[in-house]
Amino acid sequence: MLRVSSFHTVLFCEKWEECVSFYRDVLGFRIVEKRDRFVEFEVTGGARIGILRPLHPDAREPDHEPVILSFRVSNIEETHADLKMRFSRLPAVREHPWGAMVFELRDPEGWRLEFWSSEGFPRKATETSGPTNA
Repeated sequence: MLRVSSFHTVLFCEKWEECVSFYRDVLGFRIVEKRDRFVEFEVTGGARIGILRPLHPDAREPDHEPVILSFRVSNIEETHADLKMRFSRLPAVREHPWGAMVFELRDPEGWRLEFWSSEGFPRKATETSGPTNA
């Protein structure tokens, strides 16, 4: 197995300024690197998200569905309440079919973000990943 020290997800965002503001101001992630068309945020130790502005407006057709940013949290209700104060369109927490509590939202570019917790919900032994198959 590879020894990975951190995980990065890079998103191409045409609404670059809005996305930078969303990850910095709404989610509260700290900027760890900034260049003319790239900003990287620290999500937690070893995990980062980079926002990259395309070179040309038609450089890439956005394909938002294959990417889901999945955040496992220890207290889903507390996380939901915290985000609700900064993002009024936040949907309610719901039970996912595999037993976790989850809520989802989309950033200004349309990327799907999910926040989930299995706290208080026993996972089946055959399950190995979060609720990204919704």
